[in-house]
Amino acid sequence: MNNSVVTKKNFLWVKWSRVVYCAALVGIIVGLITLMFKNLVEQYEHLLYNKAQNFKLFFFIFPVIGLMIIHFLRMYVFNKKKNKGISEVLEAVRNDKKLPAYKVPSHFFNGFLTVVFGGSTGIEVSTVVATSALGDMASRKDPIFKKYRKEFIGSAIACGVTLLFCSPLAGLFFSYETIGKQRTKVFWITHLVSVSFATLILLLMNVNPVFNLGNHDTVIHYQVIPFFVILSLLAALYGVYMTKMVTWIKSKNFLDFNPYLQILIGGLLLGGLLFVLPQLYGDGYHAIENIIHNNRFVSVGFWFLLGALFLKPFATGFSLKLGGDGGVFAPSIFGGAIMGALIGFIVQTYFFSDAQIINFVILGVGLTVAATLHAPFTALFLTFGMFNSYGLWIPLIILVFLSFFISKRIFPYTVYTLALKK
Repeated sequence: MNNSVVTKKNFLWVKWSRVVYCAALVGIIVGLITLMFKNLVEQYEHLLYNKAQNFKLFFFIFPVIGLMIIHFLRMYVFNKKKNKGISEVLEAVRNDKKLPAYKVPSHFFNGFLTVVFGGSTGIEVSTVVATSALGDMASRKDPIFKKYRKEFIGSAIACGVTLLFCSPLAGLFFSYETIGKQRTKVFWITHLVSVSFATLILLLMNVNPVFNLGNHDTVIHYQVIPFFVILSLLAALYGVYMTKMVTWIKSKNFLDFNPYLQILIGGLLLGGLLFVLPQLYGDGYHAIENIIHNNRFVSVGFWFLLGALFLKPFATGFSLKLGGDGGVFAPSIFGGAIMGALIGFIVQTYFFSDAQIINFVILGVGLTVAATLHAPFTALFLTFGMFNSYGLWIPLIILVFLSFFISKRIFPYTVYTLALKK
């Protein structure tokens, strides 16, 4: 009797110690890889974008180069299979399919090439899929872990999102809301341990938020509250618009019979769009930076920003149709920020001169991400982490759920769940 009790205790100790140890390794490895990937993309996207600004012809050349390299890598290195984005992670989790190891370099390389060469998307989805493959690989290293495969996949994804947006809570909630709503003890232990080590990397490496507004003095006037509500309604509609537009573009036949002709003509068309609206280049965060740090940017470029707002889903869908790697994560952030800036400018110009445009930008990001991804808690903490600003926490908490419920009522699918449905 005593021997059986001791044996059971030993088994539990071995099990939990290995789970914690593996979760810690996942947090460290995923955190470091994601940080290097993020820094590389930021550096080279900035470099090539500036070159294209100085020599406009590069807007046409860069997309063709990036898409052509991606095609050759897919054909001769990565098993001739297209990347499907987060939908392949959801499919793997729900149907217990293995995420092959080549998904790690495939998504990191293709995500890098897509964004730095002007593809109108971001690295968030590439990071999510690559890190999920790392989590899947970790779960196969010990017979004890196989039972907890979903938990390790989720914890790896949570680490990646934590590093991208400087927000541990955004990572935790993204895994919970998007990948799988699990409430098991193993889920919380793996996630908390992994994200803790990812957060430690954030602190040790002095990683800065994407848009650091730590010194921003937030002032909310009661006169602008109705316009905040209007912004939440428009964000819900824009989230549905983005979902439907991206999926529609990806489903259309565009020179599918000849991939080289498709890349050449499609890349030039995408380049033409970037030439007219350079705000659409890559993840578009450079345009958001201009809005934050240049008060005249919105007034001078109002119509260009309006065009970029409506054409961003088209540019994203077209980039993915041509073989680019990514999704609607960064485009949602871009669209929300631009829409918020435009509405804030209108309110400031015609209704209430003391309105702060930056408040509308911050709210626009959170509301649009919630509407597009159907992940309100992720949107909330992602916004806090990206801007390092918490002054709008009351309207954000209320309005992200309003935007989420309206968008889901209008169209109950995201880009990723709709792909599974088909």
